[in-house]
Amino acid sequence: MVSRRPPRPEKQAGPKRFSPSGKHGKGLKLLFIHQNFPAQYFHIALHYAADPANTVVAVGEAANLRQRQALPGVIYLGYDLPPAAQAPNAHTHHYVRRHEMNVRRGQAVARLLAQMREQGFDPDVICVHPDWGEALFIRLIWPQAPILAYAEHYDDPNGPLLDFDPAFPATPDMRCMALAANATRAISFADATHLQTPTRFQWQKLPPVFRAHASLLYDGINTRAFRPDPAAALVLAAQATAPARGAGGEYDDAFAAAPLPAWFPMRQTALKLTRAEPVVTFISRTLEPFMGWPAFARAIPLIQAQCPQAHFVIVGRTSDGYGPPPPNDANWRDLYLEEIRDRADLPRLHFLGTVTPEVICHVLALSRAHVYLVYPFSLSYSPVEAMSSAAPLVLSDTAPAREIADDGVEALFVDFHSPEAIAEAVLRLLRDPALAARLGQAARARALARYGRDVWLPRWKGVIETLARGETPGKCDPRL
Repeated sequence: MVSRRPPRPEKQAGPKRFSPSGKHGKGLKLLFIHQNFPAQYFHIALHYAADPANTVVAVGEAANLRQRQALPGVIYLGYDLPPAAQAPNAHTHHYVRRHEMNVRRGQAVARLLAQMREQGFDPDVICVHPDWGEALFIRLIWPQAPILAYAEHYDDPNGPLLDFDPAFPATPDMRCMALAANATRAISFADATHLQTPTRFQWQKLPPVFRAHASLLYDGINTRAFRPDPAAALVLAAQATAPARGAGGEYDDAFAAAPLPAWFPMRQTALKLTRAEPVVTFISRTLEPFMGWPAFARAIPLIQAQCPQAHFVIVGRTSDGYGPPPPNDANWRDLYLEEIRDRADLPRLHFLGTVTPEVICHVLALSRAHVYLVYPFSLSYSPVEAMSSAAPLVLSDTAPAREIADDGVEALFVDFHSPEAIAEAVLRLLRDPALAARLGQAARARALARYGRDVWLPRWKGVIETLARGETPGKCDPRL
């Protein structure tokens, strides 16, 4: 059974005294810095921490670390975020408010790192995600240490992202903000010894000066956990906003989703979903335009008109998205629910909020059609996890999705903006089990061959250990 309240890492009052050469005088001394650790570093940090010869230290925001399950063997050190870094200063120009917040965070990190240095810690390699400012001042603390920076994104004021969605046209002000948003990244990338980026699309978005020093390193997914399961089931409690649980397990019910509107019908009895029902799934970090929620929501009544027995399991929070906030303090989920409320069979829509990976395993294993839509932006884990689960996929015809699958081979591709195309593809999968099975099996094979953690751990180790030897990793092969 999944632990309802996993163990939390203790917040350290101050840095411990470190052995100058690892726990037992040998091995690697690795420092991972991420405000929400482990995040993308989960698999690689866990791997190195499993060897007692290594010293693996994680630095992150203390409040976040207390909410995460501790990785065994990892030393956790938390920094407190200064109040001025938690909200933008109204007197600062709006182009650089985020950068100012990042600088304040970076200052808090630098103070902690300086204490670690004074206690004798001298890392062999530092892995850091720079988007929140944590990498800004590392080089001042350890001038010679190899720094591997996670290059997840670089804004292009004239690129496809800002001009992608006609519903949200870019203004000159937005383009200026996009350019200024790169300040933290540019400083951090320039100070780094080497960069890593998870996909070809993200590698290609880097400026040439940074692209030349970046390796392609996908995070890797757990293909053993995300696997086909004919017996998969999901139990939904008798309350519309209550958490779900996978058969045989529970999960932490602290999820970031606003209560559903008062007019949304509450579930009166518990419901168990299995693969015997046509279940359509949609997973997004936040239900917002950036991740295709409007088009998917509008597709729901169209699917229900042709397949009224279909259930829709929808995972995602309602705040803190990648794109612009909705008007009038609303949330995007409810805005588009309001639009379809008179045309949709609402009791068959099941909103789970944010759930654990264990529950997502159940969701994807019972999916008869999984829909993933994304702007030309960073690729989420969920479509690759769906592939590993052999879930029949409907993908937006956008560059990040085209990288992981081929149309008609591992997925059906659709126009991101077209509810009609989305509905048609979903209905095609629900009506044609042979097609769905063929796509799912091919997707599973591709996930195993290209995206499993067992595929990428050796590559991560190769880059990290090359840097630890003082050598330069090879250039990225964009064909990977």
